Amino acid sequence: MANVLEGIRVVDFTERVQGPSATQILGDLGADVIKIERTSAVTPDGRPDERYGVSAEDATLYRATFLANNRNKRSLAIDLKTTEGREIVTEIISTADVVYENFRPGVMDRLGVGYDRLVEVNPDIIYVDATGYGRDGPYQDLPGQDLLIQAISGMGQMNVAASGRPQPVGMSITDILGGLYGAIGVLAALLHRGRGGSGQRVSIDLLSGAVAALSEHLVHRANSNVGEPERATEMHGHGYIPPPYGFYRTRDGFIALSSGRNIGALCDILGIPNLEDDPRFESFERRLTNRVAMEALLEDALGLKTTQEWLAEMVPADIFAQRVNTLGEAIDDIHVLQRGLVTTVTHPQGTVRLLAPPIRLAETPMTIRLAPPAHGEHTREILSSLRSNSQWIDALYERGIVA
Repeated sequence: MANVLEGIRVVDFTERVQGPSATQILGDLGADVIKIERTSAVTPDGRPDERYGVSAEDATLYRATFLANNRNKRSLAIDLKTTEGREIVTEIISTADVVYENFRPGVMDRLGVGYDRLVEVNPDIIYVDATGYGRDGPYQDLPGQDLLIQAISGMGQMNVAASGRPQPVGMSITDILGGLYGAIGVLAALLHRGRGGSGQRVSIDLLSGAVAALSEHLVHRANSNVGEPERATEMHGHGYIPPPYGFYRTRDGFIALSSGRNIGALCDILGIPNLEDDPRFESFERRLTNRVAMEALLEDALGLKTTQEWLAEMVPADIFAQRVNTLGEAIDDIHVLQRGLVTTVTHPQGTVRLLAPPIRLAETPMTIRLAPPAHGEHTREILSSLRSNSQWIDALYERGIVA
C-alpha cells in the first residue's frame, strides 16, 4: 500500500528537535525527506554537530536526540556557503514540495535560500519557518529554546512543585508540540494546494505552540479569580483538580489515581471510611482546599500493599488507576510491546531500538523505510538523481563541496 505522502519531497534544513520531529512525521507518512547537513561534524563555532556524541572526534556515537527524530530521511552533506553548493540545493528545491527550516529569523536569507528567493525558483513551494517566538514581536530575535519557552509560557508554573517553586517538564515538551503543530500546518497547506490553491508560507513557533497547549489552564486563569495553580503536595497531579489525582506511594513503588468520580469505591478497596462523608472532603472545593490531609490518608492506606496488588483490585472495579513506570519499565511494558510501539531498525551502528510512528492509518499506514541516516549517506544518490554525471559528482567530493 502506498504511503499517503508518497511523491511529496521535503527539503529539510532542521536541527535538534522542533523541526526534525515535524519532518520525521512527514517522512513516516511517505514523503521523501532530504536532510541538508553540513559537510563537517563541527559547527562553525567549534561545537560538535547535533548528530554526534560528546566530542567532534567521536563521529561514531550518535546522540539519542538525532536517532529519535531523523528516521525516514536521506542525508545530503553539502556546503551552503559555496556558490555551487547553494545552486545544487536550489536545483533540488525546484523539484520539491516543501522546505522546512527552524533557524532564527534571517539565517536562511543569509544562506541565499530564504523564502523570497525560493518562491522565485518554485512558486508552488510550501515553506515552513519554525522559530522560537515567530517572525515579529519584541522577542523575535531572542534564542528560542525549550526550557526558555516553558518559562515564558507559564508551563513551569503549571508544573509547580509542592514547595511553590515552578519547575520545568523533564523533556523537550515545547519542541515536540511545535513539531506536531508544524506537521499539521504542512498537511493543511498540501491539501489547499491540492485543491487548486497555491503554495504558501507556514509559520510555527515554540511559544505559540506552548500557549495553545496550555489552553485549559490559561482559559481558566483568564476567566476566573482562581489564581495561580498550586500543588501543595508533591504527589498531586494538577493545580486545579482535587485529589485523588496524582502519583501516590505504595509499598513497592507508585500508583497513579484519577478517581474523583468514584471515591466511595476507592475507599472501600483501601479499607478506609468513605472520605466523601468527611466534611473536609465532601465537595470538589473542600477536597482541593484540604488536599494535604486527604492525600496523607490515601498514602497511609496505599502503603500497605504493592502497586500490582492494588491494581488487581482497582482495575476490575473501574477505578482509574495505573502503574507509574520508570523509563525502562515503559519501554518493556507488555502493552507497549504488543502494540509494536517500540521497534528495531538496522543502522550503521548496528541494531537500534526506535519508537514506531504513533498514528494508525488503515489504508495508507505510516512506515519506517529508512533508519536515521549516516552523515552524507545519500549524497551521491541524491546528486545522481539530478545529473547522471559521475565525474561531476566526484569533482564535488574532491573540492569539499559535498561529503
